Amino acid sequence: MLTKIYFFIILFCLGASFIRKVSRQNLFYIYFLLVVIIEIGAFFRIIPRDIYNSSPLYYIPFFTFYFANQKKTNQKNIYLIGSIAFISCIFFYAFEGLEEYSIYAGTLMSIVYIVYSLLWLLSQILNTDENPLLKKQAFWISTSLLIWAVFFIFRSIPMYSLNNNDLEFLIQINFGFQIITIFSYLLFLRGLFCKI
Repeated sequence: MLTKIYFFIILFCLGASFIRKVSRQNLFYIYFLLVVIIEIGAFFRIIPRDIYNSSPLYYIPFFTFYFANQKKTNQKNIYLIGSIAFISCIFFYAFEGLEEYSIYAGTLMSIVYIVYSLLWLLSQILNTDENPLLKKQAFWISTSLLIWAVFFIFRSIPMYSLNNNDLEFLIQINFGFQIITIFSYLLFLRGLFCKI
């Protein structure tokens, strides 16, 4: 049931990203096209599992581009962080392979999301303007990524250990993570409808 809700929401986000002007300008249709292909394709085994397992290689550059273009003040730092993270993920995959999802790459992607979100939020606190935060697309995107990334780290780091030692607890954590992912994409969806 949660999987169907999740797929519906990401398909709705894809549609909204094509329709809404600010979302189109920020190229969110590319991100959601990737999400739909990777998530639904992997679920129905239409695409190789390697593509799903290498998803940080697609998502890190996208959000590096997005956040670098939000505020020019942190642009060099954001590109530097994104480049280091992308190269690090390549090394993780070179040593670990793509048979399993890399906990290192996924954790690094989450850390990048947290850093980008906090940098954007900090820039808004230090450089206030006349536009309320709740009307800014980047606020909703940042909040969504921040929540998702924290829970991803909480779920992924002990995942393989729990799989061997406490499968029941892992199942509960995964269920909670699915709910957080749906909630995060609902926040994302709210952001897609912003005009700023």
